[in-house]
Amino acid sequence: MDRREYLGIGASLGAAALAGCGGFVAAANAPAPAVPTDRLESGGWQRTAEDSGTVFEETYGPVTVEAVQHTLRYEDAALRADIAGRTLGQIDTALSVWFASRVDFSPNLDNLPGGVGQQQIVDRVRTNARDQFEQQMENQGLSDIRKSGEGTIEIDTGETAETVQLSAVYPFEGITFQVTEGERVEIPPTDIGIEAVLAVWHHGDYTLISGGAYPAQNFENSIESDLSEGITVSVDIDLGLEPAAYREEVRSLIAGVE
Repeated sequence: MDRREYLGIGASLGAAALAGCGGFVAAANAPAPAVPTDRLESGGWQRTAEDSGTVFEETYGPVTVEAVQHTLRYEDAALRADIAGRTLGQIDTALSVWFASRVDFSPNLDNLPGGVGQQQIVDRVRTNARDQFEQQMENQGLSDIRKSGEGTIEIDTGETAETVQLSAVYPFEGITFQVTEGERVEIPPTDIGIEAVLAVWHHGDYTLISGGAYPAQNFENSIESDLSEGITVSVDIDLGLEPAAYREEVRSLIAGVE
């Protein structure tokens, strides 16, 4: 797993969720989304990156609309450290990531004359968010990316966010434990299921996008290896992953964005 971090999307997830709307064409000032700091800190999450920029500038009817974004990205550092410890440092990667993006519009969507283009703009942000989210997952080595469902999340501020759930597969490359100078035990490659959720909603005069990805199953394996005619070594590996807890935590973080 050390060759390619399956959730390296955490390093570019938020920006990618909007790139493709026209690209970052200029630097722009946009407020950062307000994130649930207490939940992030108590859960052992650490910020990994932050960026902002212009997303697109297009004309809808008589109005030219500019969209700018500000994105914060995090990884579950506590989970990463736990798994590194369980595997004697063999697995040291971001297993769960999360991001939040705020998209501001000029003029703001609530002030467009007659609401011209408002739904088109929101729909475009939503479509591009999903397309780029999936593309980044694929770029980081995930395969068999599929839409697994739709739903909603009740946001703490009272809005209802529309969500898309995705499933994917990470091709775990296996790990090796050296037993003696000339002998080692290998945990063979296997596929690990991944889940992701992406939420988009309108808050005040701006749009919010938030989502995350996390393991969808635990990883357990037992290997026996004959080192000689008289010595057989058994290695049991259990990462102790808790998909249901990760899913609940990511959804709670999304709900806390404003």
